[in-house]
Amino acid sequence: MKTTRFDSNNYEFNHNSKIGVYLIHGFSSSTYEMKLLAEFLASKPIHVVANNLPGHGTTINDCNGVKYQDWLDFSKKELSILASQSDKIYIIGCSMGGAIALYLASIFPVNGVIVGGLVIKFKKPFMTNYINTILCRLLKKREKKLTFPKELRDSMDFYGYQEYPLKALNEFRKMNKFVKKNLHKITAPSLIIHSNNDQVSIRQNVDIIYTRIKSQVKQILEVKHASHNLFDTNQDTELIFHQILKFIEKNK
Repeated sequence: MKTTRFDSNNYEFNHNSKIGVYLIHGFSSSTYEMKLLAEFLASKPIHVVANNLPGHGTTINDCNGVKYQDWLDFSKKELSILASQSDKIYIIGCSMGGAIALYLASIFPVNGVIVGGLVIKFKKPFMTNYINTILCRLLKKREKKLTFPKELRDSMDFYGYQEYPLKALNEFRKMNKFVKKNLHKITAPSLIIHSNNDQVSIRQNVDIIYTRIKSQVKQILEVKHASHNLFDTNQDTELIFHQILKFIEKNK
C-alpha cells in the first residue's frame, strides 16, 4: 500500500481578487487532495480558500466526534466570508465535499458549482445505510483498503486517515439524505465531473444530480484515467483543470 496523503494545513491565496472559489475536500481526507487545484486557480489569479472540515486533518477520534451539521455550518460560514469579499463566487467539491457543495449551492446565490467524484449514493448501499448504522456503535474504525477488492488494494492511493471513521461515516449517510431533499433548489450553473476509473463514486451519482437539479446550465465531464481523488495529479489533470477554468470564465 502506498503512503497515505495527508495535510493538516489550511490554504488561502490571492485575498484581493474579486473572484472567489471555495474548495471542499472529501470524507476522511484533507486539503491535500485539493491543493494542486488550489495552486492552479491561484495562478490565474483567483481568490482560493481550501480548509480542512471539522474532524479532518487531525485524528480519526476527532472525526468520529463530529455531527454532519458541523460540516455544513462550517462550510456555510467559510462561504459567507468568501462571498463578502468577492463579486463572483464558485464552489468546487470532491466526493463528500461535492455533497456539501451542492447543499451550499441550494441556499447561496453562487455563480457556479463543480462536483467531482461525487458520493451522494454509496457504492455499497446496504453496508453503509444499514449494517454500518449498527456496526459503528461497536467498531469505531475500519482499515480503508479492506473495503476494496484484494487485487486493487496494493495499487491504490489512500488519502487522509488510514482507516474510515465509522461513526462519521454514519453522519455522512445522514447528511446525504438531507442534501438530496434540497437538490431541486439548485439553479446555479453546474459542472459534474466523473472518472470511469473511480473505485468509490458510482456513475449513478452523475445521473441523480443531473436529473434533480434545476440549473439551466449543467454539464457533465467524463474522464478515463483519474482515481477517486480526481483533483490531484493524474493523467486527466490537464483536461479537468482546463474545463474547470473554462467553466468559471464562461459563467462570470
